Amino acid sequence: TLDNGVNYVFGTTPSRYPSTIVGQMGSPNLKWETVEDIDFGVDLSFLSNRLDVTFDLYQKTSHDMLYARQTLLITGNPAWMGAVTQNIGKMRARGWELSLNWRDKVGEVGYDLGLQLSGVRNKAIKFSGDGPVWTGSGLPESIIRNEDGGLISRFYGYQADGLFQNWEEVYAHTDEHGTLIQPDAQPGDIRFLDLNHDGQLNENDKKYIGNPYPDLMMGFNIGLNYKGWDFLANFYGTFGNDIFNLQKGRYSGASGQNVYAGTLAKAWNGEGTSNDIPRLSYNDLNQNYTRVSSFFVEDGSYFRCKLLTLGYTFPEKWLGDFNLRLYFSAQNLFTFTKYSGIDPERPFYDGSVIETGIDKAKYPTPKTFLFGLSLIHISEPTRPLYI
Repeated sequence: TLDNGVNYVFGTTPSRYPSTIVGQMGSPNLKWETVEDIDFGVDLSFLSNRLDVTFDLYQKTSHDMLYARQTLLITGNPAWMGAVTQNIGKMRARGWELSLNWRDKVGEVGYDLGLQLSGVRNKAIKFSGDGPVWTGSGLPESIIRNEDGGLISRFYGYQADGLFQNWEEVYAHTDEHGTLIQPDAQPGDIRFLDLNHDGQLNENDKKYIGNPYPDLMMGFNIGLNYKGWDFLANFYGTFGNDIFNLQKGRYSGASGQNVYAGTLAKAWNGEGTSNDIPRLSYNDLNQNYTRVSSFFVEDGSYFRCKLLTLGYTFPEKWLGDFNLRLYFSAQNLFTFTKYSGIDPERPFYDGSVIETGIDKAKYPTPKTFLFGLSLIHISEPTRPLYI
């Protein structure tokens, strides 16, 4: 495609001339990616159909995935518009799903219980062949590293090892020759590990520090009915996933930004006051809040009440040919989590499969309450409604 509105400057007396440039390079060999699914499932019922069990094992392999591959600069296109979409990616997802449902009745009380468990691992078989694919913005360096043969969307950076509490600890963080590993550090700064023991912090000291995809996903639902009353509760949670809490750096006070309420009291301000939140500094010479490190990584596990509904249907004899139901419903009513950010669920749904799990303070999942009334005329046969 061509982009207009670009100006070039020519002549000994500089003058602007409207021009047209190549905005995006295309490929005549593009084709649809193909997906290969393998699934093994079992459906069982026991105890007069009161207990249902469903189990699935699956593998999904995507071939010829579309991927924007950077072209050589000799084509004349700058790096930000020189990527060409090509069929060069291959990814594999392997997972399992287990569903247990029990329904029964005790006296006049009917009830349903359901449990859903699942897990999946997404692996990059091949990307471009040009080395790791870096994604994840928000800091001076990319947060996520994807590479052939590895799990996707993992955080990659330095390993934090607590805070320097005094000058003795700063001076003790040296190599075997006594050279300071972090010469710009002060008490209250993060101590970063020199993993290869060469006396300096560089690319060779980075490692995978977190995985945004959970080890286990769980859903749980309860249904009750008694005479005209009905009750429904749905819960969902993920366990074993990490979140890169970018807000720790954005509201640190660096560059004169505002900080979270209470941060000044929680941050290091003297020996022994904190071993988690480093000192607040306008300059941040140690790059506590700008260096990609495990300081930003938190446990993103959570368990949330997604839906809670209580309703009552009035007896037909009260209203004749009408069916009247009143109900109250609440969504996202409460959440159990240790995550310090606003919403542990939102980061997982932002970005793509190779760039997820970064909390960029997007609008959180709202908590909503709803009161409703349903009035249905039942004297005539119900006609299907198509939407």
